[in-house]
Order: sequence, then structure tokens, then C-alpha cells
Amino acid sequence: MLFLSDNDVQRLITMREAIDAVEEAFKELYLGKAILPERTTLMLKNGSISQMSAYLEEANVAVTKVFGIFPKNAKYNLPTTVATLLVYDIETGKIAAVMDATYLTAIRTGAVSGVATKYLALKDSKKVGIIGCGAQGKTQLWAITEVRNIEKVYAYDKIEGAKKAFSDEMSKRLGIDIIPVDSSKDAVKDADIIITATTSADPVVRGEWVREGTHINAIGSYYPHARELDTETIVKSKVIVDLKRAALEEAGDIIIPIKEGAITEGHIYAELGEIVSGKKPGRTDDKEITIFKAVGLAIQDAAVAKLVFQKFVNRYLGNFYGGKMGRGK
Repeated sequence: MLFLSDNDVQRLITMREAIDAVEEAFKELYLGKAILPERTTLMLKNGSISQMSAYLEEANVAVTKVFGIFPKNAKYNLPTTVATLLVYDIETGKIAAVMDATYLTAIRTGAVSGVATKYLALKDSKKVGIIGCGAQGKTQLWAITEVRNIEKVYAYDKIEGAKKAFSDEMSKRLGIDIIPVDSSKDAVKDADIIITATTSADPVVRGEWVREGTHINAIGSYYPHARELDTETIVKSKVIVDLKRAALEEAGDIIIPIKEGAITEGHIYAELGEIVSGKKPGRTDDKEITIFKAVGLAIQDAAVAKLVFQKFVNRYLGNFYGGKMGRGK
């Protein structure tokens, strides 16, 4: 059994590779070549612990991830999301690898937004507004810069000092101009692409702030009672989700407007797999507002974990594993 740390994962994979792997995973899901059970979640006093599994037939990988979301972790200088992932030998059921999955979760969540942005954002998008400057925010912005030529970013976070630290770090890493701003409104009002990566239970984006032609990646909240986007934003936009049944169970951004009677389930235009597989077009009008609402799927973890595992084996273990997921000779 292998153990791979967050540092190992970070060293072994790039965002471009993760985006490509995740896009293929969504094609597999749409084509019926994936097994994806529903996520289970324990709600605790200070956060939640969830378990999620997936099998990808074409990628030949099966995984289970256990992760927690604890919004108060910032005061302990810990990431909000903490996770561990198991990679199985699909021939024997034994565990082939255990991975720290905090970084893996961040990069695969960034990657899926990269895929969505590739198909939904205006081709000439230059400005990004980001709300939520934690670990997820960093990989979200990184992914956007892989698929669009971004020149300026407006960054906001309610935690004192977070937006400045984010701006200093990411401007050096990505080589673009990142400006800390004083409010959510200031972050999004001039943006071509909006990223929400918060743990907020209440909307951080108002429809009146969002311009025509904007694309929004809303990835921070997946609880039924919590949302990052207000009802007006949802009503005026074309909504794409990672998985419809999951969004209708977990995504407050969609569930709450439905309960209010502002929209019906039919307001969801498509799942991401339908877009990347070509069943439905993505953006069809330069003026439409598009939203990608993600609750997070284990197929993303499986796709990225397979890539990390295989690269580790190829780089350090040669032919010992025989090219299979943990199956030695």
C-alpha cells in the first residue's frame, strides 16, 4: 500500500492535467460508464463529515473519499476542507493507495470550474471577481487562467488579511494583476467571470450586480439551507450543474428558489456532462449570464487520483505495479 501526502499530490499533477482528466470523467458519467453512489454526510456542531465513492470504467479506477468541512478551521491555521482518499485495487478490493486529499480536493474542484469556464465563459473574458480567498479560491483562479487569458482579478474575503495574502501570493504565481477590494459587490460588478468559494449560508452575490455576458462558478456551498447566489441571480441566468439529482438534494442556490416558487426544476438547463459531450450547446448568446453550480462529485476525485497514482508509479516504482491500480506482480 502506498501513502501519498498533499506534497506528493502537488508535486505530481498540474492544473492543466487535472482539467483534462476531469473533463473526460464527465464524459464517462454522461455515457453511463461511471458508478456514482449518493454522498452521505454527518452534520456536526462545528462542521460536517462526508463520504463519497466512484468508479470510472474507462479510467479503470475506484475510490472512496472521506472529507470534512469545518468553517472555523481558519482560526487554527488549518484549511476549511480536510480530506483523505482511498484508491482501490479493483481486482481484489484491497487498498492500493491512501492519499491526503485536501490539496487533491482543491485542485479537482478548481479543475471542474476550469472545464465549465472553457465551455460557458465568453472567449474574450479578461476580468475575474473572486469571493472567498482560501485554498479553494486559489485553485479556482488557477484553473480559470488555464482556459482564459485573464488580465485582472478583484479579490474579496471577509476574513481580515486573507484577501491581501491571496492577492500577494497569486499575483506572483500567476503573473496577473490582483486587487484586494472592500466588498463582494466591488469584486463582481466589473467581472467577466465570477468565482464564489465561500462557506457562507447567505448570498454573497446579488443579481443586480451581475452584468450581461458574465459567467459564474458557484462552488462554495453544497448544503440545502445555504447559498452563495441570491434568487434574482439564479432566475436571470442559464444554470448548468455537475449532476442534477445531487444539486436538487444539496444545492441551496437552487433548492431555495424552487421552494420560493421563483423557478422549477426545469430551470436547470443541463448537466456538465451533457455540455462536454456535445449533447447540448454551452453558451449560445454573448449577453446571457451562465452559472455553473457544483456540489462536487467523486468522479472528479477518481479521475485526478488515478492520474496522481499512475504518475507516482511510473516515476518511482517502474514496472512493479504492472500498470494496474495497485496490482503487483
